Amino acid sequence: MNGYIERDVIIVGGGIAGLTAALTLAHKGKKVLLLEKNEHAGGLMNSFVRDGFRFEGGARALVNAGLVKSLIKEFALDVEILPNPVTLGIEDKLLPIQGEESLQAYAALLKELYPDSVDAVDRIIDAIHAIIEDMKVLYGVDSPLFAEKKRNLFVMLPAVAAWMFKFFRTIYRISKMDTPFEDYLAAMSANQSLNDIIGQHFFKKTPVFFALSYFALYNDYVYPKGGVGALINRMTEKIIALGGELRFGTEIVQVDPVRHILVDASGAEYGYKKLIWAADLKTLYQISGEPAQRAYKKPSFSEQKEKILHQKGAESVFTLFLAIDVPPEAFKAIASGHMFYTPDRKGLGDLHGLELKSMLAHWDELQKDQFYDWFHRFCRYNTFEISLPVIRDPDAAPQGKTGIIISLLFDYELTKKIFDAGWYEEFKARFESEIINTLAESLYRDLPIREKILFRFSASPLSIYSQVKSSEGSIVGWSFEGEIPVTASMFRMGDSVNTAFPDIYAAGKWVYSPAGGPTAIMTGRIAASKCLKRR
Repeated sequence: MNGYIERDVIIVGGGIAGLTAALTLAHKGKKVLLLEKNEHAGGLMNSFVRDGFRFEGGARALVNAGLVKSLIKEFALDVEILPNPVTLGIEDKLLPIQGEESLQAYAALLKELYPDSVDAVDRIIDAIHAIIEDMKVLYGVDSPLFAEKKRNLFVMLPAVAAWMFKFFRTIYRISKMDTPFEDYLAAMSANQSLNDIIGQHFFKKTPVFFALSYFALYNDYVYPKGGVGALINRMTEKIIALGGELRFGTEIVQVDPVRHILVDASGAEYGYKKLIWAADLKTLYQISGEPAQRAYKKPSFSEQKEKILHQKGAESVFTLFLAIDVPPEAFKAIASGHMFYTPDRKGLGDLHGLELKSMLAHWDELQKDQFYDWFHRFCRYNTFEISLPVIRDPDAAPQGKTGIIISLLFDYELTKKIFDAGWYEEFKARFESEIINTLAESLYRDLPIREKILFRFSASPLSIYSQVKSSEGSIVGWSFEGEIPVTASMFRMGDSVNTAFPDIYAAGKWVYSPAGGPTAIMTGRIAASKCLKRR
C-alpha cells in the first residue's frame, strides 16, 4: 500500500463538472479533494500554447453566457468575458448572427440557395421561431418577475400565475420534442440538401428541440480573455484558495463502494464519505468490481450496469490546428472569429449515414482508394466549425499571424479501424490536407493559406479518447441513435446525478442527455448540493 487518505468528499475528474462541484463545496467550507488523471484540469475545456499561438483543445467558446457569468460572479473569479460573434456560411454566402432578427436573413439565404423549397424553408423557420419563443419562457425572459418596472408582488400575482402555467406547459411541450431532427426536417421538406445544410453539423438523431434551438444559442456564446482555459485556471486557483485540494496525475483504477474506498494506479487508497464521479460513467461501472457485484444483487443494479456499458457515445470530432503567416485582419474581413461553414450546398446526403455504415460493415473488403473517394466527398460537402482565437483576443497569436482551429464530426469506430489497419498517421495527414484544400478553394480562396502555413497538427477521436478517456471519443455524452441510459427529462434533472451506489453521485456530460458545457456545470452543482444536504 502506498498510503491512505480520507476526506469527507472526494471528486474524481477535473473537467468543468468536477471543478464546479469542488468549487461549490469548497465555497461552503467543505474540505474537498479532487483527483484528476491528467497533469492539468479542464478535460474537454482547455487551452494550450504552441510557438506563441493559443488554441482551444476542446470547446471553442462557452455557450449559455448567463450561466457562465453567474458562475464567475458567485465565486468572484477573475475572468474577463469577451464577445463571441458567430457567422453561418454556405458557399460564398456568409451571415453574421446578430440577434433573433437574423432568423429572417437566414430564411432569405436558404431561399436563395434552394428556390424550389421556399415553402419548406418557411415551415422550418417558423418551427425555429416557435422554439426560440419556448426558450424565452424556459429561461424566464418573458416572466413578469423580470419586468423593468416592478410592481407590488401581490398586484403581480395574477400575471405570475398565468406565466407559471405557461412555463409548465412549455416544459411539457419541450419534453415531447424528442423526435430526431432528421425525421422532423424530412416531414417538413423533401429537399435532402436543404435538410442537410440546416442540421448536418449536429450529432445523429439529436432531439429536434435541442438541434433547432441552436439558432438562438449562436447569440449566447462568450469567449474568456486568455482562452477557455482561463476560466478553468481561475476555478482551480479559487478551489485551492478556499482550502480545497487537487491532485493531478492520479488515475483511479478501482472503486469499492462497499468500503467507501478508491485506489489509484500507484496503489494509494482514498477513503470517502461522499464521492462525486465527474469522469466517464462507463469507467465507474467497469472498475466498481466484485465488491459491488456481491453487494448489489438487485436486478435493477445489474440492469443499470448493462445499460451503461452497452451504449455508446455520440460521434466524435476531428480537429485541425493551423498556424498561418497571414494577419488576423485578413480573416476578419471575411467573417467573425467563430463560424459554421459549409463549402457546398449539396450537403452530405447518405455519406455520413448509409455509406458510412456500409463501409464499416464491409471494412475487410474495402480498398483504400474506395475509402479515400468517400473521404474526399465527405470533406467537400461537410460543415466545419472554424475558430480563430486571435480575432476575439489579440493576445492569442504573435503579431501579424493567425491561429485557426477547424473541426468536423467524425466517427470513432471508423478511426479505430484505420488505426488497427496500420495507416492512421497517413490518414491524419491526408485529412489535414483535405481540410486545407477544401477551405483554400472556397472560404479562403482569396488568401494564401496553403503557402503561408507555419505549422499544422491534428487531433482525432482516438486522441480525445486517449487524453480524457471519454468513451468512443465522445464530446457530448451518449449517442442519440440508441436508448439513452441516463436521465433525459427536464422534470428529473435533479435525479440525474444519482447512481446505483450509496453515497456516490455522478456529474458531467454522461449523466444527463442532451449534454454539453452548461449541463456539466449544472450537474456539478446538483451533485455538490446532494453532498451538502445528505449526512
